[in-house]
Parts: sequence; C-alpha cells; structure tokens
Amino acid sequence: MSTPMTDYQIAEAALKKVLAALPCERTLLEQVTHTALPFIREDGTIVGPAADNAAVFVQYPSDWEGLAVSSNTGSHSFWFFYFCDTFRERAMACLGNQPSVCAAIEAAVHHVKADIRHWNSLRAAA
Repeated sequence: MSTPMTDYQIAEAALKKVLAALPCERTLLEQVTHTALPFIREDGTIVGPAADNAAVFVQYPSDWEGLAVSSNTGSHSFWFFYFCDTFRERAMACLGNQPSVCAAIEAAVHHVKADIRHWNSLRAAA
C-alpha cells in the first residue's frame, strides 16, 4: 500500500498534469483568446490545429489531452481532458465560462487537484 499524498504533492501533481497537456508554454497560451483553442463540436469530437501545421484543422483522437472550448447559443465553456493515472482512464472537467484562457488554466488545476484528492480517498478506502 502506498503512502497517501500530501496536499502539496497533490497540488504539484495537478499543476504538472495540466501543464503537460497544454500545447505550448503556459505564458504563451495565456495571451490568446478562447478562439485559439481546440473546439468541441456538437457530436463531442474535438477539432483543432494539427501538431505539425497550425494552418490545418484536424479531428483529435479520443485519447487527446488538453484544454478545449465549446459554444452554445453564443456563450462558451472551457473543458479540460486528461488521463487519470490512478484508475487508468480518461477524465474530463467542465470548467465553465471563464473570463480568459489564464483563468481556465487555473480552473483546470483546481479541478484536477480535487479529482486527485477524491481518487486518492477512494484508493485509500479500498
């Protein structure tokens, strides 16, 4: 049985997970608007710029990780997709309508922190 993670370790793991899923350095991404992010279509597929050519739009695979945006009747919501190492499955977080990409990144870190804390409590209880 492994030792439970401390709050600091959880915060560090959440930040690392979010930063690893961003397509570029955080400081660069925080300067763009939501229109520069991959987009979630009505059918749930995610499209965005190709990794090797930003001028080409492609559909991302189902195991894609990162920050995306959806739109509904003029308003937008941010989403964060990532992989749960504890249960080895894909996870997603609705971050809601954030005022900026910077705020969405912060919301993603907080959400992943809460998820890690929850998953660790489930693992400890098992």
